[in-house]
Amino acid sequence: MDAPPPVTDRLAEFVHRTEFASIPDQTRVNAKQHILDTLGVALAGVTEPVAEIALAYGKRLGASTEASIWGTKSRGAVPTAAFANGLLAHALDFDDWDAFIHLGHPSSMLLGAALSLGENLGASGKELLKAYVLGIEVIAKIAAHAPNVQARGFHSTPVFGSLGAAVACACLLKLDPGQIKAALGIAASAAGGIQRQQGSMVKPFHAGNAARNGAEAALLAQAGFTADAAILEAPRGFCDTFFGAGTCDYEKMGTAIGRPYFLEAPGLGLKWHPCSAPQFLAADAALRLKRERNIRWEDVAKIEVSIPPLRYARHYAAEVKTGLRGKFAINYVVAMCLLEGKLDLATFTDEKVNRQTIQQALRKVQVICDDKIPEPGPYCPVSVEFNDGQRFTYTAKIPKGHPQNPMSESEVVEKFRGNASSVISERRADELVAAVQSLESLDNVAELAALLTPR
Repeated sequence: MDAPPPVTDRLAEFVHRTEFASIPDQTRVNAKQHILDTLGVALAGVTEPVAEIALAYGKRLGASTEASIWGTKSRGAVPTAAFANGLLAHALDFDDWDAFIHLGHPSSMLLGAALSLGENLGASGKELLKAYVLGIEVIAKIAAHAPNVQARGFHSTPVFGSLGAAVACACLLKLDPGQIKAALGIAASAAGGIQRQQGSMVKPFHAGNAARNGAEAALLAQAGFTADAAILEAPRGFCDTFFGAGTCDYEKMGTAIGRPYFLEAPGLGLKWHPCSAPQFLAADAALRLKRERNIRWEDVAKIEVSIPPLRYARHYAAEVKTGLRGKFAINYVVAMCLLEGKLDLATFTDEKVNRQTIQQALRKVQVICDDKIPEPGPYCPVSVEFNDGQRFTYTAKIPKGHPQNPMSESEVVEKFRGNASSVISERRADELVAAVQSLESLDNVAELAALLTPR
């Protein structure tokens, strides 16, 4: 049998030789929007119960002043800060997502690791921006030519995110190709995460753990730690283990890297709603029906949402008792859209979920498992039947925030301001927006990290 193409080597060489000046302007613009969005949702995530537990745990790991923990006055060693920051950015499930190749939520992990390390190194804005772009690009090439790892029960976010964070940190450390391959090899053995954990605190833990994995892998590689040099394509390596032997196209995985950059085309999505992305089309459909039909809840007899079997297994919850569970329950999301006409951070609190009126509203929503609906196409027609027998149905096609239906720059900034407002002052939020938008001119990203401390 012929040896597979040397994918690990090709990707490491790409990271090593790529200069900032070669990254297209539009890729940089898109990257900065995702960086700003990620910082905003991380700041909003500070008040979540999972954040409180994780931050307290971080203090047990020992005192260090290497890097900031966003939205707090605490600091920690780079791996500890990466863990905390990656977790904060995914705590609300309001961070960006991939709609095309099952990358999950990459920016929480890549930025959580890269900004923590970059602050400690005194890296420039250009260096941070390049590290982020290259980290996304490498994992996008892997994911684009591999099966959907989530079909095997893995959560793609930490599986790919561990490698992406390692690449970003290796780039900041200016590792040579051999060291970059070592970092990928170390991160490959740390990667993991189980899809079943969605709706629990472990899902944001996945992002925090992947950020820490990446930072640790790069730092160990810098110190001379070794790993298999062909970890992606080798038998029983990363790809065989996570996707199954013989399932990946290594030739395509290692060619046309950065042509175009994934962040430019097809691009990552930005979340318009603070819940899991598979609920977006149902939410958009329900909100449109609410708005166009001027629906009053007291006139509604029942609501039907049709989804295919895989979505039904993952995104229907017979009981919704926590706000976190509600983010992943299509019946709860649709009920709230039609009851209140909006989805915001307050929608997904334990207090809101357990109100008697909300629990009663959930009983009006029937989720239908329909194997005739394609996966993952326009999979959730929403129907509202009124007490007088009238019935209206709408199926959304492309959710707001998807790269094919993108948020505008002003909408991204508005979302950031809303998320940041609970932690930092309006003036500091203005400074953060300006710093990210002009990231190329920032001499030291420690200045950016300093703006993430409370008021």
